[in-house]
Amino acid sequence: MKIGLIVIATLLAALLLFEGYAVWRASARTPAIIAAHRNRPVNLAQVGSRRLQMLLQVEDPGFYRHHGVDFSTPGQGKTTLTQAMVKRLYFDGGFKPGFAKIEQSLIARFVFDPALAKRDQLEIALNIASFGTIKGKPVIGFEQAAQTFFGAPLTRLSDHHFLMLVAMLKAPNALDPIRHPTENADRVARIEALLGGKCKPRDLDDVDYIACAGIK
Repeated sequence: MKIGLIVIATLLAALLLFEGYAVWRASARTPAIIAAHRNRPVNLAQVGSRRLQMLLQVEDPGFYRHHGVDFSTPGQGKTTLTQAMVKRLYFDGGFKPGFAKIEQSLIARFVFDPALAKRDQLEIALNIASFGTIKGKPVIGFEQAAQTFFGAPLTRLSDHHFLMLVAMLKAPNALDPIRHPTENADRVARIEALLGGKCKPRDLDDVDYIACAGIK
């Protein structure tokens, strides 16, 4: 019994040391990461406060309240915008579920969120969001996505087209409006019902808005 407890305690201590080192290493990299994303093709003014609110209500309803992580807001899912940015900016060698999720959450909470104002976080998110791949080439950021999928700059998109891009963020390739128009349209319809106050997420993990299905 004692040996088992010692082994568990040793493993926990090793995990804490490993994650602590990961946070320290991330903290050291953060100034360079922020500097690399200082020039942002898309700024908040170009998107507008109304569309930003639409985006946040879908992707991160508690964005302005949380400190990088959020495990309580219905419809949030297990990844905030801050965590999503951490995944893209800090995990150069790829992201594997498990301990990486713990590391991602710690970096979001104790490194990235304290280092950047929410406004700056949101601007970076707009510019590094992943929209899948087209012919093997990644589509990165809302501006490139607008040009790729609609042949127009982001500022000229209709609200509906903007929501088609927002809908993609959950699963970019599977919700591609060109290759999977039916799936994209279904998610857009659910999002529109959500934004219109016709339905609500059931719990934290209800990112599919089950109660919104079929509402017009």
